[in-house]
Amino acid sequence: MNNSRTFAILISIAVLALFAIQLDYLLAGSIPKTEPLLSVSKFLTLVGDGMVLFGVCAVIFLMGKTRGDSFLRDTGKEGIFALLLSSAAVHLLKAAFERPRIAHSNDAIFQLLQNTSVFDLEGKYNSFPSGHSAASFAVAYVLARKFPRYGIFFYIVAMLVAASRVTLGSHYPTDVLAGALLGVGAGYLILTKTAVKEKWIAAGLGLLVVFVSFFKTGGFLLFDVDEAVFSAAAREMVETGNLITPTYNYEPRYDKPILIYWFMSSAFKLFGTTEFAARFTSSLFGVLLSAMTFLFVRKVKGLNAAIFATLALAVNLEFFVYSHSAVTDMTLAFFITASIYSFYLGTLEGGRRWFIGFWIAAALAVLTKGVVGLLFPMAVSFLYLALSKNLRTLKGLYRPAYIGIFLLIAAPWFIAQFMINGWEFFNAFIIKHHIKRYSGVISSHSGPFYYYIAVLLLGFFPWAAMLPAAVFRGIKRRLDPASGLYLLCAVWFLFVLIFFSIARTKLPNYIFPLWPASAILAGLVASDMIAGLKGRSFAWILLVLSLAFASALFILPSLELKMDVYLPPKFFYALGCAFLAVAVFALFSFKKAAPAFIGIVGVMLLLIAFLRLNALPQANIYLQMVPYEYARYAREALPADGVLATYEINKPSIAFYSARKLIRADKSDNCNIKEYAKTRPMVVITRTAVYDEIKEYNLKVLDSRGGLMLLGTVGLPAFYAR
Repeated sequence: MNNSRTFAILISIAVLALFAIQLDYLLAGSIPKTEPLLSVSKFLTLVGDGMVLFGVCAVIFLMGKTRGDSFLRDTGKEGIFALLLSSAAVHLLKAAFERPRIAHSNDAIFQLLQNTSVFDLEGKYNSFPSGHSAASFAVAYVLARKFPRYGIFFYIVAMLVAASRVTLGSHYPTDVLAGALLGVGAGYLILTKTAVKEKWIAAGLGLLVVFVSFFKTGGFLLFDVDEAVFSAAAREMVETGNLITPTYNYEPRYDKPILIYWFMSSAFKLFGTTEFAARFTSSLFGVLLSAMTFLFVRKVKGLNAAIFATLALAVNLEFFVYSHSAVTDMTLAFFITASIYSFYLGTLEGGRRWFIGFWIAAALAVLTKGVVGLLFPMAVSFLYLALSKNLRTLKGLYRPAYIGIFLLIAAPWFIAQFMINGWEFFNAFIIKHHIKRYSGVISSHSGPFYYYIAVLLLGFFPWAAMLPAAVFRGIKRRLDPASGLYLLCAVWFLFVLIFFSIARTKLPNYIFPLWPASAILAGLVASDMIAGLKGRSFAWILLVLSLAFASALFILPSLELKMDVYLPPKFFYALGCAFLAVAVFALFSFKKAAPAFIGIVGVMLLLIAFLRLNALPQANIYLQMVPYEYARYAREALPADGVLATYEINKPSIAFYSARKLIRADKSDNCNIKEYAKTRPMVVITRTAVYDEIKEYNLKVLDSRGGLMLLGTVGLPAFYAR
């Protein structure tokens, strides 16, 4: 398939997806349900049932078997395999996306938080994608390929089955579109005869990455502070239509540039103002980053290295966290990585397209988070060329025309901001959030120099064990062209790590841009080990790390530490067993590296799913449920002229879930609460510890839980916890 045809197909799918998303809100649950239409739809749904289609394929297979007709036999067999493959993919994605059915979409977050199973056996929260649509299109694809004369008929039947699911109110249009694409993809894989292994591997990796990046990402409330403040700003962008200056609580927010808000507000426009939509950008860029890494490493080093680099990138705790967080980190990592990949391909292949790609991606990275979006690609490219003694390439990289393209993309928004907001923008964005954040401690987020070593050991476990040897090889063999990718990633890794280790303000997410470099280094080591080359130090380091983590987890329950979120001892024992399993596979890697690595990936997937199902909901309920319920109460109970205030707390989730402007008061201006309480209906959310400071204003206590209090003026309805 040539590039132009591939591009045309991708554009067509994107257009269909956007059209279906718009139809979600126009058609879902609102199609008139006349008796004849319902009867026809129920019949078509029966036709598209997986068991019915399995029976059809089985009959074709048996006919071929009894008649000695290999064509019919193979057709039936391939139809069955396509059905099974599409069914497996559908059930994995249903578990990942966890989309509520139309009839169960109201306040689904409460039920989703209580769901501790991977699969929804009741069928209430597994709308996406449609299983009927996938099954019917899988069989239609196989039959159309085998009987091209009747292909139109088979596809029409499949489309009618898909339409029946929307008509009955069982699915959204996007559900059936995704199911159709999965079905066609399953049929294609079953019937493909060229590059079979690589296509199956790519499809399997793609499915795994989508599963990890989207796994129940909409099933928990937004966390304060960062997730909620980004989401509130994006929601306000949709509401106000102001696409130039981001706002939080309807006041300018200069913390980050504009691109992330454009992405998130677009997701809100497409999917509604939901937790899934808020995190969609990060989840999507997690998939794109993994796909880009696979394609890049396959092009440079081959299939084995690409497989394990992709697995190392996607299957670790920090990737899971930031693919499930409504923040900038995954998006920033994608654009920085795209810039560095483009640079490296430009040095290998020459040609201006890769160097232009370097500057375009860097410009988008700058529009995502600021100066680091340009600093990291420039520093990594310079250090790589300097260490490999190839600085003459800089002349081709730094052509004025390329820099002009960068400025054309990145500069207009900054110029517009300075023209609109002047030095207020400069002082907040440049001075506070760049210079002071690096040279000083912001919001008490400090840490020792080795802070990020601990982040790597846990966040990039188990692949962090491969990094010492890989980085050492990259630096040691810096003049060896065969080790060029080692050198690039070693420089990338070290620069980002040292840069943020020196910084005074420290947060775990700051070093996420080095994750792709770390993953490629891990993939290269894994590939070398499978090929029988050196790299066994990884196994010893991983063994020590695994046993250390396992021992700590087994001991932890006996210490009887006071925890805000109660987790039973068996929770820690289960985690300890997972780390022990990794230790066993580390030992096994001495003899059989490839199966050991696959086993480690399997354990890590189970570990991630276990934490998502058993730890995250409890933490989310403890930290966010009370602010959520109080915000929803204010949204529903206050009239249009009512006032919502917070006193001595900083919880942007209240602004997001209430969809109102907050009066943010503290000790210095609590008189505002007194004045508003005299003239308008008012709700105040505060901490129990500071209630005495505003007790005199005669606000009645509506509720008090979790260290927070809900106060209101006389006449407001009673509060009832859900």
